[in-house]
Amino acid sequence: MAVIGGGLGGLTAAAMAATAGRRVVVLEKNAHPGGAAGTFDRDGRRFEISLHETTHPFRGADPKARIFDALDLGDRIELVPVPEFCEVRSPLLDAPLRLPHGLAPLQEALGARFPADADAIARFLRQVARSQEAISVFLTSHDGAWWRAHVADLPLDLWALTRDMGSTLSTVLGRYFRDNEALKLALAPNLPYYTDDPDRFWWLGYAIAQGGFLSQGGYYVKGGSGALVQALVSVIGEHGGTVATGHRVHDILTDARGAVRGLVYVDAAGSIAEVAVPLVFANAAPQAVAGMLPEALRPAFVAPYEGRPLSISLFELSLGLDRPAADLGVGAYSTALFPDWMKALADYRGAAALLGAAPGHRMPPLIVVDYGRIDSGLGDGPAPVSVTGVDRLDNWDDLDGAAYAGRKAAWLDAIIARLDAEWPGLAAAVQVRDMATARTMADYLGTPGGAVYGFAPEVPALLRPGPRNRTGTKTPVEGLWLASAWAGFGGVTGAMASGAMAAMQALRG
Repeated sequence: MAVIGGGLGGLTAAAMAATAGRRVVVLEKNAHPGGAAGTFDRDGRRFEISLHETTHPFRGADPKARIFDALDLGDRIELVPVPEFCEVRSPLLDAPLRLPHGLAPLQEALGARFPADADAIARFLRQVARSQEAISVFLTSHDGAWWRAHVADLPLDLWALTRDMGSTLSTVLGRYFRDNEALKLALAPNLPYYTDDPDRFWWLGYAIAQGGFLSQGGYYVKGGSGALVQALVSVIGEHGGTVATGHRVHDILTDARGAVRGLVYVDAAGSIAEVAVPLVFANAAPQAVAGMLPEALRPAFVAPYEGRPLSISLFELSLGLDRPAADLGVGAYSTALFPDWMKALADYRGAAALLGAAPGHRMPPLIVVDYGRIDSGLGDGPAPVSVTGVDRLDNWDDLDGAAYAGRKAAWLDAIIARLDAEWPGLAAAVQVRDMATARTMADYLGTPGGAVYGFAPEVPALLRPGPRNRTGTKTPVEGLWLASAWAGFGGVTGAMASGAMAAMQALRG
C-alpha cells in the first residue's frame, strides 16, 4: 500500500499498516516528512514550525492513546508538561489573568476575577467535565452504534454530550455568561487553534479539544514536533516500510471498475515512476486528491466535500532573542494578547482581514508562546518565541514578490513593536526573525486557501438540516482513503486520529 503525503495523518496510517504486517511506502513531495510538524534552523537557531502544545494521550479521553499504545510512541518521545493554561491580557480586564490547568483551580481563578458569575462558571466547567466523561465512554467502552442505540440509558451526567450536540460555542457561552465578553475571551483565548468564528465553531469540538487542555493540561514534544515525526518514520522503517521524500504523486491509477491499482509519481531525481498498489492513503486535501484521479471519477469523489468551508489559515512569527523572554517580563508559556478594538469574542471574525493591507491602527489578536518556560529541547541558548494569529490566503495571493516581501516585513515590524509595548526591551533583544503567512502555508502544505486544519470545525452536516453528505476517512473511490485532518479535526490529535482510523478501517475491510 502507498501513502500520498508524509504529514502526521499519513505517517500514522503508514505506521499502523506497517505494524499490521503490510508493506508500505510513503511518498512525500517535500524534502522532509511531517508537513506542518517539524522544526527548522535559521542563523544557528532552532525553531518549532507549528506545535505549541497538545494533550497527553494517557490523561483523560484522548484519541491518541490507542495510537501511542499500538506504536509504542511513549517510549520513543518525551512529552514535557506546560506549566499553565494561559495568561490573558485584554483591555476588558483590569489586570492580566493567569489561568491554571485543572478544572478546580481554573474555577477558583475565574471565580475570583468574576465573582458575580461564579455559579455560572462552575456549571459551565461541570458541563465541560461531563462532556469529557461522555467522550471517554464513547472512545473506550463501545462503538458508535452501541452509543447511539443506548443514549437514552446513559447516566444523567453524560447527557451533557447530547444536550448541545448541535450547538455552537457562542450559543453555549451565551447561555451561561450572556454579555460578559471578558469571561468568554478568557475561556477561549486560544481560539485560533481551532477557528476564528465562535458563532460557527462546534461546541462539541470545543468540549473535546479545549476541554482536554483545561482539565488535563498541555504538553510539548521535547525536541519539537519533528521528534514525533521521526518516531513515526522509525516505526515505519523498523517494520519494512519506506518514507521517500522529494517524491511528488501526479496520478492515481484505477482499473476498469474504478478501483485503485497504483500511482504515478516523479521521484527525487526527476524521473517518472509507477508503483502498483491496491490501497492508497491520501494525506492531502480532497481538492488536491481529485486532481490526481481520472477525470471521470472526480465528480463522485468531490461530491461529499462540496460546500464545506475551509478552516482558517495562520501567520506565525519565529523570534530568536539574545536573552530568555522571562528576563523581559514574559511570565507565562502561552500569553493571549487582545487589542483594544476587540470588545467581544465574536470580533475574532474581523482579525484575519487585517493582514490584507499594510499595518494600521488595528493590530490582530496574538498568541505568544515562550518555549523557554519549559525544557523544550530546541537547542542551546535562549529558547525561541513564537507569535501566532489568524490569516487568509487572499490577504497575500495578489502580491508580486517584492510587494509580498515588503508587506510581510512591515507586519513583522508592527507585531514586534506590539510585543515591545507589552514587554519593553523585547524588540531590541530580537536577533533572528522569520514570518510564515497563509501564503507560506498554501505553498508548503499544498492546501487550498492555506487552510491549516482541514475543513472548518463547524456543526457536522449530520446534525444540521439540509443535504447530509457524510464524509470521513473512506472515499467514494474503492481503495482510496483520506488519512489527514481533512477527514476529521485538525491539530496533532485530529490528524493522527484520522490517520489511525483510516488504517484500521481499510485493513478491517
